[in-house]
Amino acid sequence: MTRHHHRTLHSALIGAVAVTSLGITASPASAKSSLSFTAGPRSVGLGGLVHTSAKASDDNPSFNKVCVQQRWTTASWRNVTCSKPVRRAGGTVNVALRVKQRGHLYLRAVLFEGRSPQDRHPRTRSVSHPVAVTVH
Repeated sequence: MTRHHHRTLHSALIGAVAVTSLGITASPASAKSSLSFTAGPRSVGLGGLVHTSAKASDDNPSFNKVCVQQRWTTASWRNVTCSKPVRRAGGTVNVALRVKQRGHLYLRAVLFEGRSPQDRHPRTRSVSHPVAVTVH
């Protein structure tokens, strides 16, 4: 192997290592989030209580809040209650709902992220599976 060929190979190897290390440090960081939700009982009489609990965490730099939402059969989802927006966090919400009509009540938890604590249109970060409660 000639001296010139050896130098070219050495330069190529150093360049490859430099490009690889730049690629590793330039890769985007991903925020970690979690959302858990429970509701029960699954069957309740008219006027009974349904207990819900939602807990969320998120380490992104936005203002996060967790909300418990409800809907009746085909109606749209609406917030029952929400935690206060907190930067790099999530929140916890516990609420007991007294059911005032018969039918199928659906409940879920939603993690929202906003640009500020007053953001009126926060982005949905994650949504739990809905829990169906039969009211008889």
